[in-house]
Amino acid sequence: METVKNPEDIKNLKENKVIGEITLEKSEIKFYGVNNIFYCDSGIKLKKSNINFVGNNSIVYLSYTDKDYVLEVYVRHDSTIFIGKNNELGAPFKINVQESQNLIIGEDNVIGNDVFVRTIDTYPIYDMNTKERINYSESVFIGDHVWIDHFTYISRGVKIGSGAIVGVRSFIHPYATVYSNTYVIGNPVVTVEKDVFFTKNFVGVFTAEDTEINSVYNTDLFIYDFVSNETLSMENIDKILKSLPVEDRLEFIQKLFVRNKRKNRFSIKKF
Repeated sequence: METVKNPEDIKNLKENKVIGEITLEKSEIKFYGVNNIFYCDSGIKLKKSNINFVGNNSIVYLSYTDKDYVLEVYVRHDSTIFIGKNNELGAPFKINVQESQNLIIGEDNVIGNDVFVRTIDTYPIYDMNTKERINYSESVFIGDHVWIDHFTYISRGVKIGSGAIVGVRSFIHPYATVYSNTYVIGNPVVTVEKDVFFTKNFVGVFTAEDTEINSVYNTDLFIYDFVSNETLSMENIDKILKSLPVEDRLEFIQKLFVRNKRKNRFSIKKF
């Protein structure tokens, strides 16, 4: 096992890589396998975080935010975690990506406290008659400018489109799709409103005057649509990530998620 508790430990890694400059406060990165990559943009701070690579050939990619990352992460064999720029992540953000699956999170999101994302069930379940497994693990995709409120659980195979809102204490059941600019809440979730958007203006500090000023927000900035030459196929992305060796996966991530700034890249619309 290889462990990183401070920047000096990075120099001693032999079978895994940490790329980028990172500050660790009461945090550890543990590698229980080989050929894993932890990539971070410069200026990132991990606080009270535990990143666990339990297996081989996986990537965790953290993009820049001026907020602290407070993470509990378990990533196992041949899996990918990507978190885009300028996200506001609650504490802790719990992530469990296993069985060669992926978690892709876009930019400018608000994710509340104690949100949990899992690509797996703990154990396999089989049909009594066919003896075939019925609960295969699946990747999870979360778009840009998504608000996921506190204590939400996101299951395997979930897709959440850009501009979506998921209310507090929601349970997103396996394989569910939350469409762009849709507000859902509950266990299981139900649609509260369609054709909505949110801004990141914190209502808790509003005066009466602020409430009046913000009664209308005249912009299309946070409205997302399907655009044929912009919107990515999450299914194709998933297949490509699973087919690539770990070094090529890193290059693919940077090309498709970091350098690609198209607004509607993670839009999910119901036709």
